[in-house]
Amino acid sequence: MELAAKSRSWFERLKARVLGVEQGLERLLPAAEAAPGEQSEFLPNFCTGEVVFNVVVVAEMLAIVINLIIPRNFLSPTILQDLLLISLFIQWVALAGTAALCYTRKYLNRLPNLRALVMAYLLLLLVTFLVSECAVWLLWALGRLPNARPAWYADFHIINLTISAIINGLLLRLFLAKHELTQRTLGEARAKLQALQSRIRPHFVFNSMNIIASLIRSAPEKAETAIEDMADLFRMMLSQDEMLVPVKNEIDVAKKYLALEGLRLDNRLVVNWDIGKFPRKSVMPVLTLQPLLENAIRYGIEELPAGGVVDVRLWEENDRIYIRVANPLPKTKPKQTKSTPGQSLGNIRQRFQSHYGGQASLTSAEDDGLFTVTVVLPTRGDNP
Repeated sequence: MELAAKSRSWFERLKARVLGVEQGLERLLPAAEAAPGEQSEFLPNFCTGEVVFNVVVVAEMLAIVINLIIPRNFLSPTILQDLLLISLFIQWVALAGTAALCYTRKYLNRLPNLRALVMAYLLLLLVTFLVSECAVWLLWALGRLPNARPAWYADFHIINLTISAIINGLLLRLFLAKHELTQRTLGEARAKLQALQSRIRPHFVFNSMNIIASLIRSAPEKAETAIEDMADLFRMMLSQDEMLVPVKNEIDVAKKYLALEGLRLDNRLVVNWDIGKFPRKSVMPVLTLQPLLENAIRYGIEELPAGGVVDVRLWEENDRIYIRVANPLPKTKPKQTKSTPGQSLGNIRQRFQSHYGGQASLTSAEDDGLFTVTVVLPTRGDNP
């Protein structure tokens, strides 16, 4: 009776753990389809250095064109003095308009797209009028004009507003087209990254379930421990909503996975960790280490009767994260194995290329029965 009671108690605990894992799976698998990232905004960010530089260059080109077509002695005796005055005025208008869009962008993006575009356009025309008016008053205050309303006052405003309407219309269209292209490219890259990542997450889940299934009959106590580890692992992964996570979190996930594999392989699996110091800003894609370790175990440790040692080294150098995983290989490859370690790393390499472009790399080498995978990632995880 006592033995039966203990058995029922153990199976009840096991059932509760399994239910917890199933609930985690229901939350985890749909989460893999979500698209984390910033929400797209209609108007681009006019506060960036790239936008300001482009505005300054376009303004200076406009100043040169105007200086070439105006009659001489219009402002000053020399062409260089004319260019200096025209450049100063146009740069003043251009930078003031950029600053106005920079500070009002968050309010304009709350409006419907067409209304936001019209308001931004009218704002630039208003800035042009105000700067033109300030220029007239400044010339009058410096004694360059007899009064604040010279004969060419109306023509001055009409010409400035006409040029501003044409140039600002073209520039707004250019910036919006570039912004839309960037958003579309990022969206396609994000969708591709999610598709590649969705191939790895279910495989990881089903592989973990197979580990537990193999232990239920032979070692039920280990199966219960494996379910506890798996529940903890899912809890850690579910708390990470973003694609990029701190290095420490990814190491914790990898160690939980190795605990599951250790229960299955027992003393055949030995892992040596060599972890350097990482700054807080260091991040990497979710499930980066786990598939690398799975690759080492699947094609190395599992095929060796006596098992072997997996060496894992992580360090940071020159704003780059370095990961090196080394495992022994069997002297003869099993006949039933159709794939190779290098082939199984294809999905991981594609994930890095989709997110980082050419800033990340994954290389592998086989030397004297030792298979080594080396990964290099940017520390901050910025997109190219």
